[in-house]
Amino acid sequence: MWLLLILSGAAVALVALVRRARRGLGGLPARGGGRRGALTIVVALLGTQALVGAPVHAQPLDCTQPPTPGRPGTGMVGALDPAPIGVGRTGSAYDEYGYAGQVWHTYDLGCGPQGVNNPNAMVDTWIGNQLFNVAKNLVGITNSLHYSLLSGDLMKPLDDMIARATVALYDSVFTPWFGVVAVVLAVLLFRYIWRGDLASIGKRTTWALAGLWLASATYLTPLVYTQALDDVVITGTSAVQGGFLREVGVDERDGLPTLLHDQVVYRGWLRGEFGSPDSEKAEELGMRLLDAQAWSKREVLSGEADGSAEEKKRQFEEVADQMGSAYGYFRGVDGSRIGAGMLSMLQALAYTTFQLLAKAAILLAQLLLRVLILTGPLIGLVAILHHDVLRGVGRIAGSALLNVVVISAMAGVHTVVLNLIFASGSGFALLTQIVLAGLLTVIFLMIGKPIRRMGQMVELSVGAAGGAVPGTPSWFSRSRKRGSDEQGRGAQDDFWDQVRSSDNDDLGAGGGPGRARPSPRSPRDGDLRADGSTGGSLGWRWRPGRRVRWDTGRAAGRNLRWWRAGGGAAASGHDRGAAGSLPAAEGAVVSWTPLRSLRGAGRSETRTRSWSPPGSGQLPVA
Repeated sequence: MWLLLILSGAAVALVALVRRARRGLGGLPARGGGRRGALTIVVALLGTQALVGAPVHAQPLDCTQPPTPGRPGTGMVGALDPAPIGVGRTGSAYDEYGYAGQVWHTYDLGCGPQGVNNPNAMVDTWIGNQLFNVAKNLVGITNSLHYSLLSGDLMKPLDDMIARATVALYDSVFTPWFGVVAVVLAVLLFRYIWRGDLASIGKRTTWALAGLWLASATYLTPLVYTQALDDVVITGTSAVQGGFLREVGVDERDGLPTLLHDQVVYRGWLRGEFGSPDSEKAEELGMRLLDAQAWSKREVLSGEADGSAEEKKRQFEEVADQMGSAYGYFRGVDGSRIGAGMLSMLQALAYTTFQLLAKAAILLAQLLLRVLILTGPLIGLVAILHHDVLRGVGRIAGSALLNVVVISAMAGVHTVVLNLIFASGSGFALLTQIVLAGLLTVIFLMIGKPIRRMGQMVELSVGAAGGAVPGTPSWFSRSRKRGSDEQGRGAQDDFWDQVRSSDNDDLGAGGGPGRARPSPRSPRDGDLRADGSTGGSLGWRWRPGRRVRWDTGRAAGRNLRWWRAGGGAAASGHDRGAAGSLPAAEGAVVSWTPLRSLRGAGRSETRTRSWSPPGSGQLPVA
């Protein structure tokens, strides 16, 4: 008020001087004293308010303002992980407060706007909190998925909708179209009956009954199968992870969430408030300061959080008075809260990435199994005619269960190693812990491949659904197939393809167990001249890719490869010389199709030839 009074007096004097100067120059006419009287009244009122209106002892120059305490379950991280009572190890910050209160504030920056008094502290605190929020959200998502999958309650709201949707799908799709599908199946079976193909009749009938059973079972008791599959998935994963964790004395339920919250959230918050989470002041005042900045879960449950927050603010001021040398960090002036927030975010990425992806893979497996049950009536209807759909359904279920077991086992091992790295007696520095945890996460991502496993499960599901309805392959499928064709084959694949197609079925004089494996080089001894003879010079070279049937004889059903000119028997290898010819046959060669192109002088083409002489003879001329 004194400052305001001085400024008002100076303004009045300045205005009076300006007006007097202008009157002296003849710029303004002299006016009466009415305006001077009004100005005198205003100055008198301001002076009276400054001197009498407020006692001096009621205006201390104390501009500190304690923050309002936070409530558990609020904010973005509270929506991701409400952290109700009963989660986390007893006595931990996660058990008492969840994520409430673990935020940085500026304090005692002087009177007036804080952004003007100390803009560095304001900017440092604000950016640091944003980075710290990323770390808290990663931990919150991981912990929320952990407890949701462990309790098995995550999919309960979806199960009721699946039960209603399955009944609606059965009534609207299966029932109207079953008659048409049954008529088509009867026509197909009649064709097999007319041909006397009993094997095909039995196969078709069995698959049709299986499709009918799938549609009826998912219509009548959908929840029975969802619960059974959940028991397999959840019980299996819990047994696998629990076996690892019990061996090292880690609590299966609360061990991982408490570890992540303590290492990333609570200790990161202490680093921004005290400069170091291991300092003496941090260990002494950390939980007291958190209690002053947040309502506990039990205080919210009892209703105390709905009352006045003055007691919490008074407690905050008491803790501030005991800060000592850490008061600069507490105010937000010393240290770097941006660095503390960045460090917490890096810790969260290193610690939670694999755990988050592993739990997402388990969640995806549960969702895909429910989708199969939801579409059971439609799958059963299609499977009556197109039984390959049931094979696809079996592959989806098997892939989901297998991937869940593998990922769960690796997540359990990952949790065990993290506990060993962050144990109090490990002796690792903070940087070493982060590097080890990051490398461990990268190794487990490369071995477990959770993203690829999720892609495989989705691809199998899409393939099973799309296989029932013919259509053009998607761009993703074409590009994946093209990439596998270009990258997945090499010279050795071509060699073993040649061996598999010819080695076991070759017909020759030396074709016993001791004969040598064919060389992968292109043969030259079996070249076929244009005049029908064989030799190693210019002419046709050919290799059948299909079996050539001899009607009778010991060689029936053998694969024809290389035949040498001359008389006598056949030779199966290209390293057996140039003599010999096609053997005498009791019947006729039906046909052969070359596996590779026939290559001659400067040209290449593929031909299918037929030859049916009653006896031995030369190969036909091109």
